[in-house]
Amino acid sequence: MAAIAKERALQIATDHAARVPLDHPDYRLAFELSGRIGDEWLFAYRIECLKDIPPEEHEQFAGAGGFVVSAKGEVHDLSVPMFVEAERKVGTG
Repeated sequence: MAAIAKERALQIATDHAARVPLDHPDYRLAFELSGRIGDEWLFAYRIECLKDIPPEEHEQFAGAGGFVVSAKGEVHDLSVPMFVEAERKVGTG
């Protein structure tokens, strides 16, 4: 199956990030496109601080490292080790 268009993957990722709860009013969940692996698009989760404070004062969060959008438009979260492994493959498949 061929990968979906990059623009469609970005829209699915945007919708996904908007639905993922982040139980802290001073932070927002965001994502960054890492690239394509075969027929999937890989995205990294990013936590954005909404307060004007130095980075060393930011809260620390745990959870999935990122996610993929499949050729079917499905979203699958990846643990940090899985994300790191996937990131090594970006652009090779």
